Amino acid sequence: MRCWHFPWALLEVVFALFSACKNDRTLEIIGFVHSDFRSDPDIREHKGCIDYDSVTFSDGSYAVKQLMYAPQNRLTRYVDKNGRLMATVSAASETFAQRLVYGYDEDGRLTCLLRFDDKLEPGFHDESTDSAYLHFRLAVDSIDFDRLDKARHTLSRIVYDGDGRVRKVYEIPSGKSIQAPDGYRLDVDIVPCAGFWSNDLDGGRYLFKVDVVPVANNVGTYFIKRFVDFTPITEEYYRNGERDSIVRHPCPYYPDDVRITKKRKVENGTNVYVTMYDGCSDTLISVWKDGFLREEKRKSRYGTLLNAVNYSYPIAGKVRRREMRFDYKMKELKPSSTEILELSGLPSEEEEMNPLASSPWREVYEKCYKK
Repeated sequence: MRCWHFPWALLEVVFALFSACKNDRTLEIIGFVHSDFRSDPDIREHKGCIDYDSVTFSDGSYAVKQLMYAPQNRLTRYVDKNGRLMATVSAASETFAQRLVYGYDEDGRLTCLLRFDDKLEPGFHDESTDSAYLHFRLAVDSIDFDRLDKARHTLSRIVYDGDGRVRKVYEIPSGKSIQAPDGYRLDVDIVPCAGFWSNDLDGGRYLFKVDVVPVANNVGTYFIKRFVDFTPITEEYYRNGERDSIVRHPCPYYPDDVRITKKRKVENGTNVYVTMYDGCSDTLISVWKDGFLREEKRKSRYGTLLNAVNYSYPIAGKVRRREMRFDYKMKELKPSSTEILELSGLPSEEEEMNPLASSPWREVYEKCYKK
């Protein structure tokens, strides 16, 4: 019996392989348009790039590639026949490519984001041939989000509740997760970083952005927390609808960056902002009144006033800045310098409670934060 079964089993395998190859062939490139600055000197004016590909597939999906000028950052978007984003392949000019594949449920909601391991994949320039476009397009169709190749892929899953709100996101295989507490939801978006086209090292990347926000419009006490790629960015705490305190987490791309906490309080008609840096025992204090900066001072852990800067406004558009420094020999503050500055050169009070003010996160997250 075994002698009879073996040929049939082998035939089934061959038939399965043949069917798979045949099915692969059903998806073909039916249109390919290429232009660049050599063949079209005006391409930057009407395409906004120096190299452009448009690829149309037989199922109605398509791909569009753009190569920019100075720096030569790249982006290829794969879009289905209904205009829904299927995948992106992008890179800054000096980095590996980022390959993302998007998964949706039957209601059209984004439920999965799959990332390829950048260093295990072929170089980005290999994506610029028609065969490479077809190869990656077929690879997108072959991905099973429930059977993850953990050696090559990282998967972010988005979980909705019965009301259609995002309640949880988690990452496989790292186990990282973000859960919305009661009364809150998660706002999820996948967006280009701030320097996507302009930065040749930190650009060319999409960010998995998650904001923890109240379900209802809240004018009382609540918080907003923001994450990018499961890394905490900022925390904002509100009281009576006003931002009362903020936390800015360190950016892992900058080793010297530290966690910053800032609190606001009102004293005798002035707004006082107290800033603390992790790893530093000093405290920075800024005093504002009527929208004008009045004083900046630094205190030691013992409460000693180490330096102070006073601001006065003698004429419109000008500010007098008078600095005092602690004289350790005399044990008192002494005048250090006085100068007249343009009022326009001073920061605004609004910046005091901007979690991204003077932050390296601004380079990768600012445009997302302003949404």
